[in-house]
Amino acid sequence: MLSQVVVQDPVIILLAEGDDAGSQANARGHLFESFMARVMHQLGYKEPTQSKLNVRADGFEVDISAQHDLNDAHAVAECKALATNINVNQATAFYGRLTALRFKQTNLDGFLFAIPRLTADAAQFVESVRKNDPRFFAYTAGDIWDLLQRRGLTDPISGENVSDQALVVHSSGIYCAAIELDPETRTGRRIVVNAKNRGGVPDSVLRQLDESDYARGLPVVAYGASTSAPVSGYTAPVIVEVHGSGSDFEYQLPASPKYFVGRRDAVNRIEDKVAHAGGPFVLNAQSGWGKSSLALKVASTVEGVGLVFDTRTAGAPTYVAGALRHAALTAQVRGLVKLPADATWATTEGALATIDRAEWSPDKRILVIFDQFENVFTDTALTAEFRDVALWTSENRSHITVGFAWKTDYVDWIETHPFRLRDQIREVATVVTLQPFGSAEVDTILRRLEQAGGVALSRELRQRLREYSQGLPWLLKKLTGHLLGEFKRGKTQEQLISEALNVQDLFVSDLAGLSPGERECLNFVARFAPAQASEVTERFQASLVQSLLNQRLVVQVGEKLDTYWDIFRDYLNTGRVPIEDSYILRQSPNSVARLVSELLAQGGGAATSAIAESWDTTENVVWNTARELRQLGLARSESGRVDLIAEIAEAVDSEREIRTRVARALRRHKAWTIFIELAERGQGRVAASLFARRLQEAFPAVSGTTNTWVTYARTFLAWCAYAGLALPDANAFILAPDGSSGVGSLTTKTPATIKRGVFPTLAPGPAIDILSKLQEDPSYQVPREKRKYLTQLVTLGALVASGVSPGEYRVAPGLFDAGVLSTQALRQMLEGVPGGRDAIAALTNDSGLRAVAAGAVFEGAYNASWTDSTKDLVGRSFFGWARAAGLSTRRGSREK
Repeated sequence: MLSQVVVQDPVIILLAEGDDAGSQANARGHLFESFMARVMHQLGYKEPTQSKLNVRADGFEVDISAQHDLNDAHAVAECKALATNINVNQATAFYGRLTALRFKQTNLDGFLFAIPRLTADAAQFVESVRKNDPRFFAYTAGDIWDLLQRRGLTDPISGENVSDQALVVHSSGIYCAAIELDPETRTGRRIVVNAKNRGGVPDSVLRQLDESDYARGLPVVAYGASTSAPVSGYTAPVIVEVHGSGSDFEYQLPASPKYFVGRRDAVNRIEDKVAHAGGPFVLNAQSGWGKSSLALKVASTVEGVGLVFDTRTAGAPTYVAGALRHAALTAQVRGLVKLPADATWATTEGALATIDRAEWSPDKRILVIFDQFENVFTDTALTAEFRDVALWTSENRSHITVGFAWKTDYVDWIETHPFRLRDQIREVATVVTLQPFGSAEVDTILRRLEQAGGVALSRELRQRLREYSQGLPWLLKKLTGHLLGEFKRGKTQEQLISEALNVQDLFVSDLAGLSPGERECLNFVARFAPAQASEVTERFQASLVQSLLNQRLVVQVGEKLDTYWDIFRDYLNTGRVPIEDSYILRQSPNSVARLVSELLAQGGGAATSAIAESWDTTENVVWNTARELRQLGLARSESGRVDLIAEIAEAVDSEREIRTRVARALRRHKAWTIFIELAERGQGRVAASLFARRLQEAFPAVSGTTNTWVTYARTFLAWCAYAGLALPDANAFILAPDGSSGVGSLTTKTPATIKRGVFPTLAPGPAIDILSKLQEDPSYQVPREKRKYLTQLVTLGALVASGVSPGEYRVAPGLFDAGVLSTQALRQMLEGVPGGRDAIAALTNDSGLRAVAAGAVFEGAYNASWTDSTKDLVGRSFFGWARAAGLSTRRGSREK
């Protein structure tokens, strides 16, 4: 296995000059070739000849063939000098080529030079091969360093206050370099370079090393230089810890662990990962979905130190080592760890190795989560430094776990985003992707709102909050916080429902009290966020900036300023909130038409009690029927009343006005966007079942079965058909042509026609009772709970249209004789329904016929596919109707 990396593990630096990147890479390739020839010579081989040289953007690949001085044994060598450790695939690829060459030349040595070093998997592979193949060798940067040192070719810099040794390869020779540390802070002061020869270190070496990534901005001097040589004083990078909210409804800040809700699966995954040294992890989600809140929650549960850093203050690669130093010193202050005396915080790798070599209390760990990480992606060098942290912690799983949290709806906007580096982080990390709140999590927030406001939320207000929030934590908290304030100001729930809870109105209220100067300053911050505080204060008075900070419209992150939320920033920059309407339509246009007709007949409005009385129902039913009208913006509702808006009540053509407004409302709806997307993919045709599945995914906070979502989908599409936006097409819907008039009417509701269905599915007793009462009194009103029997009677033919007005029915002629039901007439009707004649014949032949067998007769007649329980239901219903028609059944025999 790969041994632990220590602070003194050296690096190899190639210094070569060129007029441009290409020529410089070519010069470094030739330099690397000559250096590897020198290494091979130190291993006892003659001057090797180059067979292949490839120069790549991230390093070099050199194939060398050589012959040993003593026994003329041949060798091939492949050298890989990359920005990251050589992985197992690269190691196995070389060994595969070596094996192929040995088919022709059996006496062949193989050398793999892996710079900087091998990954754990690659090291394990090399170790296993070496056990069976003693002519295969692997050398890392550390091995080459040791080889040259043993041969006396280098003169390393030693001492208590040096770290991060490096072998510098230059056309003039090889040199040793190290970072000189400040004895107090153990951070870098300068780079010192030593030469083995008496000629000292050439100025060209110092200059080129000063320009390299190794220097990290520190001054570079020759070893033994006078004390007047430049020394850099340590300036700690700005490290800002993320802090949480002080209540359930403070949406400007992440939720503190005390107010954290849900996410149990994600929390458990990360806690288990930290506890078992499972390597790095990544938190991904869109803005406001709770990444920072989850980070704070997990950090609070760590057995040791858990810190969440806001990386908007990260401006240079030195930030990473500074953040690790901050975490380690915090752990030491708390008595959890004793850092080594030779600790170094000069580089990221040195900082990680220092933490790894520290003396830890049992089962104590450090968890560091880098939040707001999308801001890091604007700096390739900084991203590479974080990438190295991810790679190191994936290979060295001991006392420190790192996490990265970035939003997925932002990073793709950055044209210079280093995708390769981002993907390298994700490849070695466990990715935890957050989704919006589910139904249970929303319910928890709503219960807390009830407790804080001292009110019991009405079902409609709860549903409105659930639907409008779309499961987005920040939006739910903003809406609930807004409602809490409104409750305290004395507003009723009915008044709040009528306001529609539009989040854009909340942003408007955020800006309403601002002065022109404050608004101009806020717009500037939004445009350039995160903006340097010094740049903002140069343009605007400090009092304006402080005012925005006091109102929490702007927040300070280290030396930078940003808006309190990304969505608010989008609103300031674009003038709109990227959130669509998201309520659920539960009742079809036909169901609502009765109420619209009633309201228009009464001048545009009426008391719910009056409507309920005329309908012979409850006020709650009326209120629920009016819900769609309120959501679509067609009506206003106050306590005890429903009123159509004036534009509809006073319109010359109310139907046209309603249809226009419904179409306008539906086009703003999230569901319409989904329908358009599906229509584009499906060549204009959208299956209702597919639309239902997409709706269920889009509204995670709304619970419902699969059948419920199919109903919601068909209801929304029915409204689209009414508005002239879509048209039914078999079991699907298609986009309606421009100018379509729409289907149906809301203003001319007529009594519904009873449609025929499958017969029989219900017992005959209540149905025959209805027939008897209608025979005695044709004006008899069938109770609501018994209207389901009307379909059975119409299908049977026992009720027929009256011919007087639509929706009115009368008892079929000849069904009653002197007020008594005629069994002969009823039998004739039974024989007339699909499957009736065959079922009666089967029953006549076998009075002990089983119910399932009787149901199967009707199944065949309707060309259906029923379960045994459905066939049993139909069969039992048939037996009841058969007995009512005077037929004999032997129940005992049938049940056996």
